[in-house]
Amino acid sequence: MALFGKLKEFREGREEWIQYVERLEHFFAANSIADEVKKRSIFLSIVGPDSYKLLRNLVSPEKPGEKTFTELVEIMTKHQSPAPSETVQRCKFNSRFRKSGESIATFVSELKSLSEFCNYGNTLNDMLRDRLVCGINDDRIQRNLLAQPKLTFAKALEIATSQETAARNAQHLKEAFQQSLATPLTQESVMHIPKVTKVRKLPRSPRNIAIERSGRQNKSVIAVETIITSRRIAGSKIRTVIVVEREDI
Repeated sequence: MALFGKLKEFREGREEWIQYVERLEHFFAANSIADEVKKRSIFLSIVGPDSYKLLRNLVSPEKPGEKTFTELVEIMTKHQSPAPSETVQRCKFNSRFRKSGESIATFVSELKSLSEFCNYGNTLNDMLRDRLVCGINDDRIQRNLLAQPKLTFAKALEIATSQETAARNAQHLKEAFQQSLATPLTQESVMHIPKVTKVRKLPRSPRNIAIERSGRQNKSVIAVETIITSRRIAGSKIRTVIVVEREDI
């Protein structure tokens, strides 16, 4: 019978032992392998020569084949991945703050990784919530989270990520607007509007519209110039010119 998946030997330094065991268990489950003897034989045949030699030394004077699959995994786990100090891991977890420029998703992922050996049990989500609020490193988001009644970890994560997205979008819009202001004016700034019947003449003023008439054979052209004196871009005064053409009445 063909097997699903393929497992290679364990190579220390390229993969953590715990991850290798997890993949091994998935391989057994996918191929409906439940027999302990068969599991042991498959494990010892694929684990690789270096790991097999290490196992022989660890179980000596017995042989690896005299141990059960579960016993072999436990022996190797104690050697490769000894359980770290719970106190040390909790200290690392509770001193983790979101770094400058770090996304909230990455921050939360790191918190979950740090909590693996903290043994928080049923209080894990509460601890993740508290660390997210305390370590968010953003006053605006933090104030919003602190104002929420009965805040859960899921709700805190939803609020924080939505505000992060909104702030990022607002920054993109601001940058686009500033870039548009820095763009030099072109002839597209001059608009031609046909068939205007009346234009009221306003007093000449730096902030008002100056209207000048010039005659043609069949048309009169009204040049309307709005002078904006309050802004300068790249050292030049911005001027918006509107030329209005009308047919004689």
